[in-house]
Amino acid sequence: MPLNLNTFFPYQFSVLAQQVTEFIAQIYEKFGLSKMEWRVLATIGYHCEISARDICKFTHLDKMQVSRAINKLIQSELLLQQISLEDRRKNLLSLTAKGGELYQEIIPLVKNKEQLLLEGLTAQECEQLKMLTVKLSAQLEVFSNKNFLKGSHNDASKC
Repeated sequence: MPLNLNTFFPYQFSVLAQQVTEFIAQIYEKFGLSKMEWRVLATIGYHCEISARDICKFTHLDKMQVSRAINKLIQSELLLQQISLEDRRKNLLSLTAKGGELYQEIIPLVKNKEQLLLEGLTAQECEQLKMLTVKLSAQLEVFSNKNFLKGSHNDASKC
């Protein structure tokens, strides 16, 4: 029996995530930013100062993709990379004045897009969606920490 992708939640959520990404990308692409560059820029804007490693942890993005985005943003003079005063082995990233201005310019535009995206939902549905998203994310963190994703609890004979 084939897997019904119309009702398989992981597939449907993946499609939705891609649709949302494409919808929001209409904004930051106008500023010459790729999806990865925007995610890195937004993460640094949120944290003010953060290491590349912590960006990967926070965003769950691939290290190589994050590294490429960081290098492009540094070349574009949107990011500054400095050695941490607390741990000289760690480089910290922050927005330059130019990067901060760009970030501040994009924020209201993406927030407006978010409002457009969610306007078909009631306020209660929006709150439920946010709550459920956080809840599922936390559940996946639990699975990840218990090595569920590495197959250690993936014994098909117990199904």
